[in-house]
Amino acid sequence: MVQVSASVCENFRSFFIEIGELEKIPTSGHTRMMDQNPPDISLALIVRDEEAHIGRCLRSASGLAAEMIVVDTGSTDRTKEIAITCGARVLDFPWIDDFSAARNQALEAARGRWILVLDADEYIPPASVEAIRALTSSADAADRAYHLVNKSSTDEGRTGISGLIVRLFPNDPRVRYEWPVHEQVVTSLQRANIPIENTGIEIIHTGYSSPDVNAAKQQRNLRILEKMTTQAAGAHPMAWFLKGGALLDLQRTEEALAAYIQCADMTCSGDSIHEAALVRRASCLAELNRFNQIRAIHPANHEAEWHPELLLLRGQAEIALDDLQTGLVFLHRVFESKSFPRIPAYDPIRVKIRSLMSIAAVWEKTAPGRSVAMLRLASRSIQTGREISLFEVLEAEEN
Repeated sequence: MVQVSASVCENFRSFFIEIGELEKIPTSGHTRMMDQNPPDISLALIVRDEEAHIGRCLRSASGLAAEMIVVDTGSTDRTKEIAITCGARVLDFPWIDDFSAARNQALEAARGRWILVLDADEYIPPASVEAIRALTSSADAADRAYHLVNKSSTDEGRTGISGLIVRLFPNDPRVRYEWPVHEQVVTSLQRANIPIENTGIEIIHTGYSSPDVNAAKQQRNLRILEKMTTQAAGAHPMAWFLKGGALLDLQRTEEALAAYIQCADMTCSGDSIHEAALVRRASCLAELNRFNQIRAIHPANHEAEWHPELLLLRGQAEIALDDLQTGLVFLHRVFESKSFPRIPAYDPIRVKIRSLMSIAAVWEKTAPGRSVAMLRLASRSIQTGREISLFEVLEAEEN
């Protein structure tokens, strides 16, 4: 087993901050030497063959960003033409299997005091445009970076998986993206002593790939991650976590499980990446029907604070092992979970619907009325996009 020091482990909670919290870091007060009258906000994108999405993305930000920079990595469709029509400056950049290199090309070209990063299949709703404008205009906002809430949604943000991700930060030459895949800017912000603060400002992600397109993307990611995990100096634990995700999406579950175990072994109990690896480890074990091994997974925090997906998986495992009472206890705890962005990202409504379906299956033979009540609650949640409370579940079980 490879162990990393506790001090290093403490910093891991920032490396995969698409979901989770980041500790505040004192600012150095450094500011970049810029033009005398720079634009307030520069929008930065990297794209390839995004003609279906890029127009909406750029139009959503056109009233906010005085400068829009699009780095194209080899489009063969109308992406560049549409971007130019929307007022963007388009730069060509050859694809070199490195997302950070492409993103940093956009940062090098940006002149604004602030950098706002989007993907082509994302857009900024009007309320968020106003919130970002107010935030960047505030005197208190200087020398800080901000998490925005990235919501993957098909209904304009009413429901969907939410995660915190750093997408708004000062234009500072010390701040650059790192990692060739699943690139992130947090580590360079840390080194520059630029604190990161949470906001509730949403950006909406709508690009859902077909299974074939997603498989191709994961094969590409896996190729890059294989290089990272076989380097002589030894890979960062996050590389193993990301490798597990690519393998799991490609249905190579045994290999994914091994990657998540490696990640957990390299990190410290209580660390956000460690806890995330345990959740995904349970997902792999569930797919492999190894329910006894799910019982052996115990994060450092109290069960009531576990990731809702882990509570669900543990409940389902107990039921599969014929301990219905314990299974129901864990499934009920899902409804007590507070909904906020976590690692790994999840949709609280969807997880609670899955829990309702599992409870319905428990009561199907012995109390069919209760089973029907659970299914009705699930249907109500789907139709309204509202989370079901534990009180409603218990009330339905009593009737």
